[in-house]
Amino acid sequence: MNLKQTLVFSGVALLGAVCFAGQEVSAETSPVDFIDTSAIQTAIMEASTVETVLSHNLVSEVTVEYTENTYPWGQCTWGAKEMAPWVMNYWGNAGDWTASATAAGFEVGTTPKVGAIIVWTNGGYGHVGYVTEVREDGYIQIIESNYAGISTPTNVRGWFNPIASEGEVISYIYPPAE
Repeated sequence: MNLKQTLVFSGVALLGAVCFAGQEVSAETSPVDFIDTSAIQTAIMEASTVETVLSHNLVSEVTVEYTENTYPWGQCTWGAKEMAPWVMNYWGNAGDWTASATAAGFEVGTTPKVGAIIVWTNGGYGHVGYVTEVREDGYIQIIESNYAGISTPTNVRGWFNPIASEGEVISYIYPPAE
């Protein structure tokens, strides 16, 4: 069963998602053939939404290579990669992660799951965290960096409702199958 949802991406993330759409990406992937992006860039300037089919699998069927964390120390992206070493480097700012993960073959959706990465796309650069607990009522706990002035991965919020704030775009990147 699939769910169709409209997600809002930044222009760079959308461009990345379009360039890699339908291509299998892994550590063993041969060089990718890029397409002429001028028409895509024009379309991005006119609209920044794209429909993505989200599954209910809550597990990504991808092969990952565990690599050293190259995100800037103390940033939320660095903290998320520290907690979830399966996250790939060079996914961009936090707000770009959903599109980058989708382009790399990861499952994304709107249902929280322990071990997933939560992504907020609003607020300029966006924000990410690592989901550690999920209750039946939808409240979650996460470990995050660069929140409330704390640089190291920490549970700052305790239990919270991730969809309580109107206008926030929230998605989850699901970890690879074990």
